[in-house]
Parts: sequence; C-alpha cells; structure tokens
Amino acid sequence: MVELVDHTGELEMRIEHEELGGVYAEALGALAAELVDAPGDAGPRGRRPVDLRASDRDTLLADLLNEAIYLAEVEGFVADGLEPERIERTRLVGALIGYEHPGARPAVKAATLHGLALAPGGRGWRASVVLDV
Repeated sequence: MVELVDHTGELEMRIEHEELGGVYAEALGALAAELVDAPGDAGPRGRRPVDLRASDRDTLLADLLNEAIYLAEVEGFVADGLEPERIERTRLVGALIGYEHPGARPAVKAATLHGLALAPGGRGWRASVVLDV
C-alpha cells in the first residue's frame, strides 16, 4: 500500500508491505505514476540492471528512487517494478522493470533524505520518502 501526501514543493510517500523488496517495488510503482500521465502510451517492457550500495536501508531506498528518476530523465525509461536478486542492509542487486515512454516527464527532481525512514513495523515493513517536485 502506498499513500501520497502533498506538501509545498514536495510529495511524501508512505509505504507498507509485508516484504522489504515489496517496499522498494511499491515505491517504484508510485514514482512511475508521477512520471507519466498516460501509461497506455508506453513502449515494450524492458529491464535495466541495478547494483546500488548505501550506508543503510533508508538511503538505499532513496538511491533506488533517484536511479529511477535519472533513467526517466535521461533515457525515457520509466521503472515501475523491481526484480531483486539480492537485498542486503546496504546493497541492492537486481533489475528495474519498466518501459520506455516518450512522455516521461521528470516532474520529480529527487528523493530526499529529509524525513526518510524504512523499518520493520506492523505486519512487515514501513517506509516514508519525501520527493522533491
């Protein structure tokens, strides 16, 4: 489940999922919805390898979203899913799943470290990420 909360110049994602990999995948799906107005105009599905290292799980989530924002801006590739091969406390290896979209608009500038949180909670994992828009 993803809840989006508007702030002035920011958009906050609140994510809950049973699995850690699901949190990452849900965050990518919510980001993709912000990057395109009409996903039906998408090109064929594709993959982009991802191998990220960060100081902790929280930062790894922000880095993953920032990688997706970069791919949308530079290549027009909209990542809306994740195929994780390995998720560790400070490393994520796998593939971003998505599509090329001619109308990808990088309205989201970056995932920030402000208010960033990712921890076990409830029946799985909870995360909060603030996007600079």
